[in-house]
Amino acid sequence: MKNVILFLVFVASSVSAFVPQGRNHPLIATQLHIFGPKQALEIERAKNPKAVEATIQGLMKQKRLTREQAEKRYGEFLNDPDGFALRAGEETWKREGYRNWEEAAVGRSADPEATAARIAKFKRDSQLKGVSIMTLGSALLLWYASQNPYVPPGH
Repeated sequence: MKNVILFLVFVASSVSAFVPQGRNHPLIATQLHIFGPKQALEIERAKNPKAVEATIQGLMKQKRLTREQAEKRYGEFLNDPDGFALRAGEETWKREGYRNWEEAAVGRSADPEATAARIAKFKRDSQLKGVSIMTLGSALLLWYASQNPYVPPGH
């Protein structure tokens, strides 16, 4: 009975990890912090100088940046492509006046109701999968502990 109560307390407290919070959390950097954008740009420039120069020229023309700004932006991309894309996406939907990515996806969609339904279904399914995995893992751990009780050394 004690194990069942502990199990229920664990599951109940773990469910909050899959419940969306009321506020947006800042994005977590995905880079490794081994070296920075300048080093990433120099490594890429050593590998393929023509492609780097073409990319920088394209950024300068498309985004109307100075050479230093274009090099910095491309270096940031090379250093952390995933984080760069996440930050750029966040800047875009904030600039367009949306509160979060979900609102932006629904607002930009040709069929907002269907998009909102797909997002809600995805979140619901993900939450169910997460809770199911935690429940199964907890049940297996409790079963294993009941079958193999801890015996202190020397007893």
